[in-house]
Amino acid sequence: MSVEGKINSLKNAAQSKTWASFLNNNHPYSLLHWSIGGINHEDKDVWLLQDEVTFEVQEFASLDVAVEWIAANMDGITDVLG
Repeated sequence: MSVEGKINSLKNAAQSKTWASFLNNNHPYSLLHWSIGGINHEDKDVWLLQDEVTFEVQEFASLDVAVEWIAANMDGITDVLG
């Protein structure tokens, strides 16, 4: 599957399940919609790209913006799990 096909798979999985995990150059990431939890929850309508090793998170205003950033900055996507 081409990189573009993997990006489309990632977007479709995230859109249908509100999350998807993937590998970029054998490094695990998750793309997920903000969820509400805990006592002091904060309502947000944003998408998060989380590094699953360091737990560093980047916030994006929409799924489309997140996917555009991933396509421009991550060229080693090998597996998409959703």
